[in-house]
Amino acid sequence: MTMKIGRYNVLGGLGRGGMGGVYKVGHQALGRIMALKLLQPHELLNELMGEEAVRSAFLREARLLGSCEHRNIASVLDLDEDRGRPFMVLEYLCMNLGGLIGEGRVVEDVTRAVPPRTALDFVRQTLDGLEYLHGRGIIHLDVKPGNLMLGSDGTIKLIDLGLSRLRGEVWVKPRGLKIGSPYYAPPEQEDSPEKADERADLHAVGVVLHRLVSGFLPVDGLADSPLFSGPWREFFARALASDPDARFQDAGAMRDALKTLEADLQRRSNNECVLQEPVCTVMGRLRSKPLRTGVGPRPFDFLDELYRPMAYHETELEEAMGGWLDRCTGLVWGAVSPWPMTWDEGMASAASVASGTDAAEGWRMPTVEELVSLLRPGLELDEFCHRPFGDRYLWLWTGDRRSYTSAWFVDVGGGAVLAQDRSCRFHVRLVRSV
Repeated sequence: MTMKIGRYNVLGGLGRGGMGGVYKVGHQALGRIMALKLLQPHELLNELMGEEAVRSAFLREARLLGSCEHRNIASVLDLDEDRGRPFMVLEYLCMNLGGLIGEGRVVEDVTRAVPPRTALDFVRQTLDGLEYLHGRGIIHLDVKPGNLMLGSDGTIKLIDLGLSRLRGEVWVKPRGLKIGSPYYAPPEQEDSPEKADERADLHAVGVVLHRLVSGFLPVDGLADSPLFSGPWREFFARALASDPDARFQDAGAMRDALKTLEADLQRRSNNECVLQEPVCTVMGRLRSKPLRTGVGPRPFDFLDELYRPMAYHETELEEAMGGWLDRCTGLVWGAVSPWPMTWDEGMASAASVASGTDAAEGWRMPTVEELVSLLRPGLELDEFCHRPFGDRYLWLWTGDRRSYTSAWFVDVGGGAVLAQDRSCRFHVRLVRSV
């Protein structure tokens, strides 16, 4: 029997927070997948705040999100009750920045870095969303990678206004309740969250950017990274200042300062992004038969602990045989799909192409090993200077599954292998063997 919350069919769990559980649900009439957040507070939260206060905070968050209309704020589609418990329904987004970089329960652990230009784009979008919230008098107070959702086209969506505060709102913090997340919240928010203003959110954005480009938290100063030249150090000196008056004073000013970092990247990329001569480093054929790995840790021995390749294959692709030929691996690659699709749609697309003309025979979804062979490392700045995908930042499905409901995909920009629900929408690049 299908579990239901209100009129929504529950398709699986997406996670839990202090205030409630989040579920993947389906709207039967529309055939659309959505995310549903049900009030299921942790016992400790009820003890600290009281049940009525928790319920009021939940409803307040739903109404605040529902009143927002901005491309970088997640949309609330419904607010209702199920057996006396309120729930809100939001747009379904598979990815968040925390998952993309591999930030887990032990937040101090090193994470994957993303290309600096991509990180700046993510932060710019985050500041756009915060500028909108701040303009409406809303202070988020919990900006962190896990609260920055990602659309399939790379659009950032801010979520979780459960701890937010309205400017001028009289609010007394319950004794023992922490507002915000360690390492991201600035000192004044930890000491007196009721006095924190918009500049607290901007401090958190500075921590997010440092984490994205280096993989580290700025606990004891900046990470030791070749990226952090003078302009970057000046930026972080303001963004991460302990004194709010020394920080960027609004989201627009912080966003404008990103232009200096972009100019620094452009100058250094022109000098340092030099391609090596292609060398065939793969001997023999790569695995072509798809598999289901199971949910155990590290199923691929050629990836490191952060699921990045431990070695890279370098060669050039040449246009031939109705696609792009890699003579070293004996693989012909098709074009990247013009739009993202679910894993099942990708498999169906491959089957449809393969059943066409004789010239189309053999096209299929690539295995993890095959798709990883296309990744190219940059020489400096943790940047992927050259890769045969065009200029788009892409996530590409493989034909390998992790479980019945999840499959593996490759984060082309970050050079890593990750798993996600098969209903997520990523791009597809078909392949066939010569």
